Amino acid sequence: MIGLKVFDETDYQAFIDWQQEATEKDLFSFMGRTFTLPVTKAQLAVYVEKAKQQALPVELYTVIEEQTGEKIGHIQVAEIDEVNQSAFLNRIFIRKASRGKGYGRLLMEEMKRYVFQERGFHRLSLYVLSNNQGAYKMYQKAGFVEEGVMRESRIFNGEFLDLHLMSLLSTDH
Repeated sequence: MIGLKVFDETDYQAFIDWQQEATEKDLFSFMGRTFTLPVTKAQLAVYVEKAKQQALPVELYTVIEEQTGEKIGHIQVAEIDEVNQSAFLNRIFIRKASRGKGYGRLLMEEMKRYVFQERGFHRLSLYVLSNNQGAYKMYQKAGFVEEGVMRESRIFNGEFLDLHLMSLLSTDH
């Protein structure tokens, strides 16, 4: 089982530690151009401050493995739109040591519970890059449906990547 806690300064070191083995490609797939390696506490402070300044609310969470209490990941719930009853998932990350153990699936289930049951929203969306097929398949298994592709809309190391828009409605499950 997993839990969520609001991301704050007590989570910075775990976040930095997760990125120790990351490549630029790993970081780009997870955060776009938000950070550069090595990730620092100063970069994280700017990230948190920018989240507070968005027109539509943004919530940052650390993912916790409940049995051990270990911090295993991060997620951002963004563009929280009360009027249109929708939210966007961004910055979805499970640390390397915890991958392949079903935590991504559990995190998606928790996000569906939070957005649809707790918040009472109707729509949950996310983007995934074309070079992240593992995440794409996991989102499909969680019930997300591809709505469209922004062809060659991101560039990384001279290669253009497609960005897939996926969504899930409260009535889909």
